[in-house]
Amino acid sequence: MRILLDVMGGDLPPYELVKGGVAAGRRLGIDIVFSGAEGVIRSALSRLHERENSKLSILPSTQAIAMTEPPVQAVRKKKDSSLVNGLVALKKRTVDAFVSPGNTGAVVAGAVFIVGRIAGIPRPGIAASIPTVSGREIVVIDVGANVDCTPEHLLYFALMGATYARDVLGIADPRIGLLNIGTERAKGNKVIHRVYDLLTDGPLPFAGNVEGHHLLTERPVDVVVCDGFIGNVFLKTLEGGISAMSSMIKKGANRNLQGKLGGLMLRPVFFSLRKKLAYNRLGGAPLLGVDGSVVIAHGRSDALAIESAVDVAYRAVESRLNETMARGVSGWDSNGS
Repeated sequence: MRILLDVMGGDLPPYELVKGGVAAGRRLGIDIVFSGAEGVIRSALSRLHERENSKLSILPSTQAIAMTEPPVQAVRKKKDSSLVNGLVALKKRTVDAFVSPGNTGAVVAGAVFIVGRIAGIPRPGIAASIPTVSGREIVVIDVGANVDCTPEHLLYFALMGATYARDVLGIADPRIGLLNIGTERAKGNKVIHRVYDLLTDGPLPFAGNVEGHHLLTERPVDVVVCDGFIGNVFLKTLEGGISAMSSMIKKGANRNLQGKLGGLMLRPVFFSLRKKLAYNRLGGAPLLGVDGSVVIAHGRSDALAIESAVDVAYRAVESRLNETMARGVSGWDSNGS
């Protein structure tokens, strides 16, 4: 298996991303292709004492797409960017998967323009696996690929999310929930009402509406469906809330001697909770619906998060996700036929 890693688009230096790719390749026993500036990558590999590793290779590029660039324009203009070159390699099947912590809009646009969609799927969706208090992850789709969606788009997100949960995450008969402002059927806007009807009449195990505050604690469903605008706001608010909670606990514990003693006693509990809810434990979100395994990593990904994102790509390739995805949207049942 060969997984390509774009090391030029993230917030952290390429060295940190190369480090994560090297660690993932070594642990999984796979080939890693680094897409980016050749000199920068060779320097990183030298620092990691990996210059002679035959399972690590470089796809050179002279350009990089920044986070702030307009996605479609950047993909069209920067033909020799690490992102575009990586997606072209995926299209040609010289690599089995593509991983990038770069400009999410550019990855989505490039994947659609270069790799193409799976036949029958109108829009791709980003499926984020969210850690929960129970330890079992929950899939949220879409978390940023599509801002404006029709009811039919959300129906396909549900089909793709269910297929991913079943065939990659190993969740038998995954239950679907529709993210809404209340659990009652009458809640929400016209689009949500129509999606509710489509899911009710469809083949998936639909549990109805779910609210955001239930997901991490009660985990009422396995897959949560929403449009990319709502999903992205939810994901970023969740990340900010977890970070704020950790910061407040740390400040409270350091305020006085009593707090320090209490914090010391509860440190194993706090460590366990933080580990369960850390984004870098599940550091990659697959872009479902495109004709190739594309994984979008967090822009702030460190080496650990990149290693986790490569894990996500590895699982997608191992499970032959693209083949099962095409079957999943044409006719879904609990047996996968």
